[in-house]
Amino acid sequence: MSTPVASVIVPCRNVATTVEAAIAGVQASPLRELEVIAVDDGSLDGTLEALRALAVRDPRVTVLVSEGRGVSAARNRGLAAARGEFIFFLDADDTVEPDFYPKAVEAMRRDDADYCRVAHDRTDPVSGRCHPAPLKADYRFSSPEAIRQRYLPCFFGYSFAQVREWYGGAPLGANREMGGVVFGCFRADVIRANGLRFDESIEIFEDAMFTSEYLLHCRRTTALDEVLYHYRLSASGSMLSKLSGPEFFENKLRLLAKRKELDTKTGGQLAPLYAASCVFSLLEILRAAFRAKGCLKLGLDAFRRYGGDPTVRAALRGFPLSWRKPLLAAAVLFCRAVPRLMGY
Repeated sequence: MSTPVASVIVPCRNVATTVEAAIAGVQASPLRELEVIAVDDGSLDGTLEALRALAVRDPRVTVLVSEGRGVSAARNRGLAAARGEFIFFLDADDTVEPDFYPKAVEAMRRDDADYCRVAHDRTDPVSGRCHPAPLKADYRFSSPEAIRQRYLPCFFGYSFAQVREWYGGAPLGANREMGGVVFGCFRADVIRANGLRFDESIEIFEDAMFTSEYLLHCRRTTALDEVLYHYRLSASGSMLSKLSGPEFFENKLRLLAKRKELDTKTGGQLAPLYAASCVFSLLEILRAAFRAKGCLKLGLDAFRRYGGDPTVRAALRGFPLSWRKPLLAAAVLFCRAVPRLMGY
């Protein structure tokens, strides 16, 4: 096949019952000049066999193996093999509208953009109900400054300003978007030029960190407020249920390290965007220490390590308090006092 216009990267793990339907939407796309890179991540069901059967029927499908190293490693394996001008990601239990790919590519070329965000809907796996998720704003920005100031806050974390708006009655996530890479179109040359890869040490919010880091290198962005991606919510519930105790605590510490890394690359300009997230994460660690079975000692150690970080301590000192959220205020005041009580 000649060089494809688009590469669609599909990490797969134990999705034998859904992967064919997921890839069928790609195969039905009017954009024929595309490739599907399906990466099996150590599946134990019939996923790998299903993928190989798809590849036999459609030469645009390439099957790779990632040996159970996680979704980020699988996506990185796909990125290394991708040949397309534009990069898309697809979760193997979701589906897409066939028009997703040509419409996103057209928008990227028309607006000379580096990133295109599309609207989606979400299906609850228990109730089966589908909820539309239109874009919360017009994400067409024409400068790196506008992207950093107005777009990055949608993905990177919670700020004190968002907390104050929450105290005033607005939903905490009013201006937030899901950071999933599946809702966007990326340029391969931007990814290659900046050596961008998923952080394989982070298991939750790794895609939001990739999207955020990518946006730091964008000149212009565009958007399509049309439901082109159909997202299926996870049946595994909250973050704490997705990761067992030790992994939960380590993920929080690694996520903090990644945010600080990106903040350093911008000369400290991103710190206000995730200051409140530092405090929320500290409280989540403390809560999980008492809730996760057999993890009290480990959780309290993670609480000490996370709370002792200078960035987190500064966030604690500056976190706004309100009588509207008395339990939150009490928890923050407790965390402020703990370092003095423990002598650090």
